[in-house]
Amino acid sequence: MLRVGERVPGEARVWTTPRERATLDELVSNGPILLLFYLFDWSST
Repeated sequence: MLRVGERVPGEARVWTTPRERATLDELVSNGPILLLFYLFDWSST
């Protein structure tokens, strides 16, 4: 959990496509990005 003003850890890995992953540092190397996290895809609720 991050607090307001904390930096996102650049070494965190995310899926960019079903078979590709990248670090957050790699993704932002070309400029600002917008990330969307959908947490409830496999939830029973």
